[in-house]
Amino acid sequence: MNGFPILSVILFLPLLGAVGALVLPRTAGWIWALAAALADLVLALVLLTQFSLAASGFQFAERAPWLPGFGINYALGVDGVSVFLLALNALLTAVALGASWGVVRSGDRSREYLALMLLLSTGMQGVFLATNLFLFYVFWELMLVPAYFLVGMFGGPRRAYAAIKFVLYTAAGSLLMLVGIIALGALVSQNARQPFDLDLATLIQRGAASLPAGTQIWLFLAFFAAFAVKSGLFPLHSWVPDTYGEAPVPVVVLIAGVMAKTGTYGFIRFNLTLFPQASRELTGLMSALAVAGILYFALQALVAQDFKRLLAYVSISHMSVIILGAFALNTQGIEGGILQMVNHGIIIAALFLIAGFIERRTGSRRLADFGGLATRLPWLATAFLIAALSALGLPGLNSFAGEFLAFLGAFQANVIFGVLGTLVVIPAAWYMLRFFQGVMAGPPSELVETAGAASDGPARARRTRARGLADLRGGELAVLLPLLVLIVALGVAPGALTARMEFSVRPLTLTPAAITSTSGSSPAWPDVAAARHLGAISIAGPR
Repeated sequence: MNGFPILSVILFLPLLGAVGALVLPRTAGWIWALAAALADLVLALVLLTQFSLAASGFQFAERAPWLPGFGINYALGVDGVSVFLLALNALLTAVALGASWGVVRSGDRSREYLALMLLLSTGMQGVFLATNLFLFYVFWELMLVPAYFLVGMFGGPRRAYAAIKFVLYTAAGSLLMLVGIIALGALVSQNARQPFDLDLATLIQRGAASLPAGTQIWLFLAFFAAFAVKSGLFPLHSWVPDTYGEAPVPVVVLIAGVMAKTGTYGFIRFNLTLFPQASRELTGLMSALAVAGILYFALQALVAQDFKRLLAYVSISHMSVIILGAFALNTQGIEGGILQMVNHGIIIAALFLIAGFIERRTGSRRLADFGGLATRLPWLATAFLIAALSALGLPGLNSFAGEFLAFLGAFQANVIFGVLGTLVVIPAAWYMLRFFQGVMAGPPSELVETAGAASDGPARARRTRARGLADLRGGELAVLLPLLVLIVALGVAPGALTARMEFSVRPLTLTPAAITSTSGSSPAWPDVAAARHLGAISIAGPR
């Protein structure tokens, strides 16, 4: 783009918004923060329009020395794996800030809240943009700080417990990944007899993917520790229901809609690229954990009584589908996983927003308290139905194409895992219809019923609020409508995304023939293809 550093601007624009939000009065700060997020979204959309479908390497690359003697550089780039996640983060940041007017209006530390939201967005943008492993780790850790304070300062009654649990899980995984990053750089530089360097393209060009299989497995597991926790992979998921249940809804929109994707993105970007032999040898384990999570979390969603916790289990069940597709190690599975990362972020954000709207009107999250809301809130019920049908994979809505490709890839890789994974469609339809019908259909519950005298206690307070039930307001529709439009549009035309992924996904498909022994001095074809994919070398690899 004629030398314009668009990636750096996209990266640091939310940080500028955070500074403004801290110093301006709360209403002006909210407007400033929202304007910064919308400007970031516009730049992300411009980036999408300028993104080349035919290029196989990182595009719009930016690079500057930082600590070159330690192999650490400021290196940014996007490809078909990350460009849509960048746009997703920009979109959901704007949506989450738009939905935060209630926090701002309350005046309870609203400046800190807005600044932390934008700092969280900056960290996630950096994760998707960084092409130096140390820079990636810096942004990975940066996400943790604002997320911890957002949950711990602005969450529900058990916010302290949820925030500490979140930090303990994620910090432990991150520490192991840091050890893996340092070990990887040292081993590659030693084998290549070159200076220590942590640029991803340099590591691949020097033969990181040709390390011995045993070494790759240990390094794979070090990275796995961080990525599995963030994505909520079974059995490292127990922080998810507590965090999602206690965090404010706009914060959950960012954590569930984007932050969870940093884990699945890490698997695709680093584990599949740097450790192809380990990925092949551990694909059975990864697929088994994914299938266990798909089914176990779906069953948990079926019995959940709190609808924010229900959505937490729905979220990580669908995240497990993404991991199952990615570790099919074929084009269909990986493309399905990437496509579903985007689709899942849109759907889960819409569902949590709708859940928040319902809780704000009624003061309750217990499914047993609801019934008959559709007659009083028809527009909210319509939006809820669209999001629910997409979540259960209805053809024509956005989730269908991603899940279909992920399951198709899983079937091609292993029929047993494919069959077990697709079994989720049964409980998925059950829990989403249970959620929708339990809240919207049937006769009005005591909570919704406005006639009759109210008894003392919390039930009376809830009925009092129910008397003032209003359908979707203008501000609520403004943050929800873009997500509903995308649910329909990406369901009709998923090819708009998959066409931009093809050249980036191709080098990541690991067939047994593509992974050769490490005894030779030349790297195997996937190493060369991956390096070509990253723009590290120029070579016409096999198709």
